[in-house]
Amino acid sequence: VAPCSYRSPMEQRVLNDVWVSLPVGSEESYTFRHMRKNQYEENLFRCEDERFEIDMVVDSNAATLKRLEPIAEEIKLLAKDAELAGDEEGGGLGGQTFKYELDRRVLTSIHLHAISRLYGESGKTMLTLLFSNPTAAVPIILRRLRQKDSEFRAGRSLLHQRRWSNVAEWNYHKSLDHRSLTWRTVDKRATSTRTLVAEIKDRAGH
Repeated sequence: VAPCSYRSPMEQRVLNDVWVSLPVGSEESYTFRHMRKNQYEENLFRCEDERFEIDMVVDSNAATLKRLEPIAEEIKLLAKDAELAGDEEGGGLGGQTFKYELDRRVLTSIHLHAISRLYGESGKTMLTLLFSNPTAAVPIILRRLRQKDSEFRAGRSLLHQRRWSNVAEWNYHKSLDHRSLTWRTVDKRATSTRTLVAEIKDRAGH
């Protein structure tokens, strides 16, 4: 799926696909003093990045689940109506006796990526089946999304209990020591023989 597909006319008019903002210069170098971080801050930043990535996976999976649930319910009602009408001749894709077309605009790139991620190398094939035969694919994908939703949330809770809370507890207070990168150099310079002799001479002269 192209990153700029399925956009409304307003989105096509206002969203930028040309310019990219990339900071260059001293703000990206380690000489910029406000950007320097000690090892404990680095640990906290890595932990936060990991939590953000997992939250994005959980939320995109949940959003896709929420979007497909009413579609699956509609397919279920149509199947029930067809059965009540006595249309049980069989045939059709997936054994369905009614035609259901899924509007591509219903699912955004976030939803499509979430579905593709569930099936790995078979993701593109599953997306093709989703639009070519939604009556058979939607219930299967929905069941898979619910399974993964439980697994993702359980894994996130386990990581929070066993890892993230410990990383925050072990590194937070040490990360506040912003002199940890320079204290050795400063102390070595302050206690050098030359500095001590100069200080003694200065005090003796006054």
